[in-house]
Amino acid sequence: MRAVNSVMVCYPAPVLQGSGVVKVNHPGIDAAEAAPPSRRVLAILAADVVGYARLTEVAEEATHIRLRALRFGVINPCIVSFRGRIVKNTGDGFLASFDSSLDAARCAVALQAEVAAAQTREGYDRKIQFRMGLNVAQTIVESEDIFGKGVNIAARLEQSAPAGGVVLSDEMFQQIKDRLDVPVQDLGVLRLKHLARPVHAYSLLLPEAERLPSGDRRKASRQAKVPYIAVLPFRTQGANPVDDYFGDGTADEIVVALQSLRGLFVISSMSTSPYRSGPIDNQRIGQELGVRYVLSGSIRRADKRLRIGVELQDVEAGILLWADHYDGDVSELFEFQSRIATRIVWSIAPQVREAELKRALQKRSDNLNAYELLMKAIDFMYRMNFFDFGRAGELLQAAIAADPSYATPYAYAALWHIHNVAQGWGAEGGPDAAEAARLATAAVDRAPADGFALAVLGHTKALLFKDYDSALDLFDRALSASPGNAMAWTLSSGVYGYLEEGQSAITRAEQGLRLSPADTQAYFYLMFLGQAHYINGNYDEAVVWARKTAALNARLSANLRVLAAAYIAKGQNDEARSVTRTLLEIQPRFKLSAYRERCPFKIGLRERFIEHLREAGLPD
Repeated sequence: MRAVNSVMVCYPAPVLQGSGVVKVNHPGIDAAEAAPPSRRVLAILAADVVGYARLTEVAEEATHIRLRALRFGVINPCIVSFRGRIVKNTGDGFLASFDSSLDAARCAVALQAEVAAAQTREGYDRKIQFRMGLNVAQTIVESEDIFGKGVNIAARLEQSAPAGGVVLSDEMFQQIKDRLDVPVQDLGVLRLKHLARPVHAYSLLLPEAERLPSGDRRKASRQAKVPYIAVLPFRTQGANPVDDYFGDGTADEIVVALQSLRGLFVISSMSTSPYRSGPIDNQRIGQELGVRYVLSGSIRRADKRLRIGVELQDVEAGILLWADHYDGDVSELFEFQSRIATRIVWSIAPQVREAELKRALQKRSDNLNAYELLMKAIDFMYRMNFFDFGRAGELLQAAIAADPSYATPYAYAALWHIHNVAQGWGAEGGPDAAEAARLATAAVDRAPADGFALAVLGHTKALLFKDYDSALDLFDRALSASPGNAMAWTLSSGVYGYLEEGQSAITRAEQGLRLSPADTQAYFYLMFLGQAHYINGNYDEAVVWARKTAALNARLSANLRVLAAAYIAKGQNDEARSVTRTLLEIQPRFKLSAYRERCPFKIGLRERFIEHLREAGLPD
């Protein structure tokens, strides 16, 4: 008998079948294969190995042996000891069911502790880690399997968990919250792949879990790497209290929209609901919720007109960052809510980014945390000059070293290597490509439901490896996890363009531009739109957008190639050669023969593009 995280775990001898599945008498389930299916309320545990494909690629047989040892030595006995049943093994994971939600949660906690203890001697790149999802629901039960929406939710929540972590649904949390001896973090409402309705979820703050700090909620929030923001319920003024639903709906729309922004954590609506009435003391609210920013709003209705006023407070600095108001018509209620949410996010993003960067720049270099190092790195990287770009690479490495579990620096470091290739600053022969792939994969391993990390990995697969199918799947996952992520929409434009689906590339680039805030990376969105128009044969539009990009950043080589090619396609040879001279100043070693090998376009499109660049004066 052993104590694991305050949970007593006793391992009886399991009865093992040839398939490796533990068969346990499960009350109410007929073991006969011919028995008809039944419906029961079950607690479901879905688990999956983090980075299984990477592990098997590095050491296939050794990974299989170690996973099998964990299955028979740790996983099966632990599930049995908590009165659970292993429904099936999935090669790189498993599905289990329990009669008790508390048993399921305690089993998940014990499993993560036991698996981590069993892997202590393994190097980081060889460790087997699980992410787990928990849900309780009415379930269709057959002798050898379970089915239903509740099972799907558990599986989707598992994909949102960090390595070594556990995410559970609100339905399960409400059943066990008074008996669970593990601190939790409210993740708010998650939009999960292939599920029409969002799911409110919580993460167990386990010592084994990457990315999430331990301790109580407020402490975790204050120490978080990224800033937290709370959106208070909007107050209705001068109107019937029945109209409060509009204020709640508007706040909820903003919460969902803000959740799509990378680098910003949003407190769930449930946590802010106590502040629906009474005086608004932003300093007190910030301390109680552990947030840095508070967004509050008011709604005034006069006949058929609405006015929404919004304020963004930096509660740590005690200053008003931004305020605005919006007018609309009651007849366009839901469209108005969505439009206001998008405009507010558009306005907030650069304000928050500027405030965060200012904080980082004011601190001593030896006293910066991973998030602040990242903020400085992003600022340097997107200046796109050689000296600052090199400094950005150093800062990204420092951010990774400061917190190896933090996914976002890995994703930006992957982008750094991609830009290093595109700008012609890296060594020939593919070392940047391999490193970009490693870093982007590491980001997704640490944050499997992060839309930005998934999009960067998809971009890496498409641009550097021409693995279009994998890229398309990754972008689907990215936009399912974060449908409002501007960078995911923009980068997905790239792979559609490479495949000569020009109109789809334009649509996606336009959506990214529509969602993107007006910040220092705006030229990146414009460049993809110009490229999409070139691919689609809209050369006039391609020149317009490429010139807009150049006005914001004159040293972006990928944009200069598109602009030169589009000028040639339009017959403006002198303009094209002027662009070429600028490009060769940035990349004096540029050769079409080398570029042809790494150009991501499909063969026919690639040859057309290369020929346009040759006519523009770029050397073979």
